[in-house]
Amino acid sequence: MTDNYLKNEKKSNRLNPIIAVIRDSINGKNIQSIALSALMVSGMATMPGANAQDMITAQAEKKTENLSSGIEKITVTSRKRVENLQDTPLSITAFGSTKLDELGIENFDDYALMLPSVSYQSAGPGLSQIYMRGASDGGSGNASGSQPGVAIYLDEQPVTAIGRNLDLHIYDIERVEALAGPQSTLFGASAQSGTIRIITKKPKMDRFEGGFDVSYGTTKSGDASNSLEGFLNVPVSENAAIRLVAWTKKDGGYIDNVAGTRTYGLFTDGGNFSTVEENNDDLVKENFNELTNSGARVALKVNLNDNWTATASYLTQKQETEGVWYQDSNNPNGEVNELEVQRFFPDSMDDEFNQSALTIEGDLGFASLVYAGSFMDRDVQYFNDYSDYADYFSTSWIQYYGCEYYGTADADCSSMAIFYNDDNEYKRNTHELRLQSTNNNPLQYIVGLYYEDASHDYRQEWQMNGMAQGADFRQFGEANLWYLTDQKRADKQSALFGEVSYEFTEQLTTTFGARLFKNESTLEGVSGYGLIAPGFPIINVDSKNDDTDSIFKFNLSYKFDDKKMAYLTWSEGYRPGGINRDETDLVPRIYKSDFVTNTELGWKTMWLDNNLRWNGAIYHMQWDDMQFTRFDSSYGSPVGLTVNANKSRIVGIESDLTYMLTPDLSLTAAFNFNQAELAADLLVGSNLSPDGTELPNVPDFKGNLTSRYHFTVGGYRSFAQIVYSYVGESYSDIYKYKTSDLNFDLRDVNQSYSIVNLSAGINRDGWGVNLYVNNLTDERAQLSRGSASWDSTVTVNRPRNFGIRYHMLFE
Repeated sequence: MTDNYLKNEKKSNRLNPIIAVIRDSINGKNIQSIALSALMVSGMATMPGANAQDMITAQAEKKTENLSSGIEKITVTSRKRVENLQDTPLSITAFGSTKLDELGIENFDDYALMLPSVSYQSAGPGLSQIYMRGASDGGSGNASGSQPGVAIYLDEQPVTAIGRNLDLHIYDIERVEALAGPQSTLFGASAQSGTIRIITKKPKMDRFEGGFDVSYGTTKSGDASNSLEGFLNVPVSENAAIRLVAWTKKDGGYIDNVAGTRTYGLFTDGGNFSTVEENNDDLVKENFNELTNSGARVALKVNLNDNWTATASYLTQKQETEGVWYQDSNNPNGEVNELEVQRFFPDSMDDEFNQSALTIEGDLGFASLVYAGSFMDRDVQYFNDYSDYADYFSTSWIQYYGCEYYGTADADCSSMAIFYNDDNEYKRNTHELRLQSTNNNPLQYIVGLYYEDASHDYRQEWQMNGMAQGADFRQFGEANLWYLTDQKRADKQSALFGEVSYEFTEQLTTTFGARLFKNESTLEGVSGYGLIAPGFPIINVDSKNDDTDSIFKFNLSYKFDDKKMAYLTWSEGYRPGGINRDETDLVPRIYKSDFVTNTELGWKTMWLDNNLRWNGAIYHMQWDDMQFTRFDSSYGSPVGLTVNANKSRIVGIESDLTYMLTPDLSLTAAFNFNQAELAADLLVGSNLSPDGTELPNVPDFKGNLTSRYHFTVGGYRSFAQIVYSYVGESYSDIYKYKTSDLNFDLRDVNQSYSIVNLSAGINRDGWGVNLYVNNLTDERAQLSRGSASWDSTVTVNRPRNFGIRYHMLFE
């Protein structure tokens, strides 16, 4: 009894400062802070002293034993059934919960850097367009344009959005899977060149457990960051358990908004030209790009009887930003340096989503029946300074569209300063019913029905408070409204899908997959200038497009033994066609579906008594009727439109290797090499890109190398880790020339970059402290460039940052 008392007393002393940190960090009564408080306090209050320490120590010893016996097995569900990664004839990179913690992955940028097959354009958190295996169209991310070519899944639901990836905070996540190559037979539209799946941890009925993490970090020449995260898993009976998760996180800024001026051209008094200069003195601020992310998740799992299980969950997240994540050091006025911009209106974003989901699983004896339904709504408010567009020295013609040129204005224009306000409401309901075999027969199958109903309502306003006023300047009945897009887009998808595998021998298995689908798209609403602009009337659209087709997959795998396998895959992926909000002599109203056809030779192998894992694939992909969305004046319309290009081809190789040199020292390497280019001349309007032009925003080479060493110091289990990542250079645009000048390459180059991350830590009795240095060399990665001729901004990564993280696990 005395020993237990002393152990509990020591534990209490150790936890007091942590409780103080938690108490001080919670400011407010929102759901996230209340949930976090409950998780921390209830978990520590119910921790049973010596028994908890003994259990944690036993867990750690068991984990060490697993490491010493070889590389840990990775379980995936990439074929909608639970199986070992090495038994899956598919190119997959999977990070389990342990690996996510080891790599310090917290958001999309973190895991995208470690996935060699993934590339992307970014304008900041939650504002990315994602590509896999080099299948990049380089489109503008216009909400009225083509769907993404990579599907993003949160558990069983696709959460793909044009130009706005769902940037879920990565905490208490079971696994992140990246499935390279077409995956449309099982995952439908947009799984054209790959699928990224984020799988949350589910309630466990056999144990009580909880934990929390507290972190603090600093950024070179920037503000501090901090986070507080916690989870609690509680069995409420023999047949039910609940899991609670909550987090709050703040990322300090590192971009400075510096003092500057804009010069605007004006026409007044019936046509007299003058200029006006304005400054941004009231918005000057250091480190003005800040992010806060808070959220919570609750899941309930119930065994309805011996054969049926139901899991219901609810997840909410709110991500708020101020400022921008790009620099403007290439600005021609020469007043802006690295990690600086000049902004003349406040930039901000509020991105909030809620997801409810229900999964019911039943054992029918010969097969399992699964229903998965998910319901998501997402609201995004985006406010962006657009004044660079109106600067007289950038676009000297803008005054023609904001000042008096018909002599009918009641009040002359006084400024061309302009800002952009974007209000988005997304809704998505999905339902899937699938039957899949569970026996050990040579014949295995999965067959399913899928239905999705998604809508996106968006109102995009370009506001100019100094524009001329009068009857001709209020086309939509609103003063200062320079341009408006107010539309609703609805996309429905229904499908019958399945895969059948037959094991001819213990070595040879063949799989055939197919998806029969129907997509229905509607687009309705209005676009146009808020004033009578010369030559550009208000554009109304109210159109519908139906698209019915089928895609197929064939796979042949051969196991040389229980540790080595090779496979050959032929597969198709697609994204649906859609509706343009305008049509011209050059661009039709309807654009077609585009398809990727993939031929792939891959291998999965284990060597040296399971201490060396080497996987890889060589592939060729052909992309037919490639869609891309652009605004280009030579199209003959004032809005961005989507066209189908001829075709592209992609040849590549990807591989990953994990080597346990000793039970305590591991080495992991992964890379992707792509040659992605047009397979025919691309001529649209006044733009020409000849056969062989590289596809945009795709590095020829991307790779990473990780080394991790475990050791013991003074009875503390310790580690040291180094991660090196390299991303090659890429081109910023798909258009290479203007037809008027075939000697001048219009494209910019996103320079190659290397990122080095270091971390080290100690762990003992369920608690641990980690130290990290990210971006050790303070590399300035060029993640993407502004696409417009007047936009010289470059999105960059966070400078070198140091931090400390305390974590605790209790049972």
